[in-house]
Amino acid sequence: MTAAASEIYIGTSGWSYPSGFGKWTGIVYPKRWHGDELAYYAERFPAVEINVSFYRIPTLEMVRGWIDRTPKRFYFTAKLYRKFTHPEFYQREEGRSPEILPEDILGVRRALDPLMETGKLGALLVQYADFFHKKPETLSALTRTLDLFRAYPLAVELRHPSWNDNEARDVLDHFSAVRVRIDEPFYRNLLDPVAPNEPFGYWRFHGRNATEWRKPGAGAHRYDYHYSREEIVELAEAIHGRSMKGRRQFAFFNNHVSGMAVANAIAMAARLDVPLPYPKFSHLAGRFPELRELVGEPGLDLGL
Repeated sequence: MTAAASEIYIGTSGWSYPSGFGKWTGIVYPKRWHGDELAYYAERFPAVEINVSFYRIPTLEMVRGWIDRTPKRFYFTAKLYRKFTHPEFYQREEGRSPEILPEDILGVRRALDPLMETGKLGALLVQYADFFHKKPETLSALTRTLDLFRAYPLAVELRHPSWNDNEARDVLDHFSAVRVRIDEPFYRNLLDPVAPNEPFGYWRFHGRNATEWRKPGAGAHRYDYHYSREEIVELAEAIHGRSMKGRRQFAFFNNHVSGMAVANAIAMAARLDVPLPYPKFSHLAGRFPELRELVGEPGLDLGL
């Protein structure tokens, strides 16, 4: 299968999982290796989704460090700060009012602008929870948020079928925002048609762990899912079937537990004929034997 009609940038949601359940240390980043995880990742993948920007607004120093440690042709997509999209979550976790303040808006813009200026911002991901259903007040909230950040390429993750109507599509079109195509246990919109004026494509693969997905306190266990070879073929065919000639497409795996996202991203890239330096992933073949035909035998790459 080839996807040459569009530029496809495949990666994972986040690059640093150093501890806790499903950590990447000793799996994605080889044992006895100590170095710069972002630089290591960026030698292997062309794009990454920034997680930290959801929990706090990155400092200018952090953003400049990301730019300096990655190749010129490398893309970041950034999750919008949770205060804009998950106010109840923000208030519960922070114990503070979720009112949007001018410094919140300016802070997000200051973080995004260096990425825009260097051509490294693939998109601002405006991610909503599955309980964010379409009604007049949520449509107004979405419109206000998109208007605040209309200067950036916008990808909006809406996880409920109530948004599948012309009114919602008109709002997205007005801001040149794209609807994220999602694969998760209880909602999928992978086969939605591509609008002629859709500026780019954005795909997120969360896994299919239905048992844990809605369990209270499941945390990272929700993403404990490894896509099978057959499922990778299914996802790849969905991307291949959406004609986006001459436009970029970003595809990120969020099933991050124990490096599963990395293994699935490698398999997806191969299925779509996306060039990656496959031998640089050879250390993963021991944990994910299905990758051996792509990356070689374990131990060929020491991660140095």
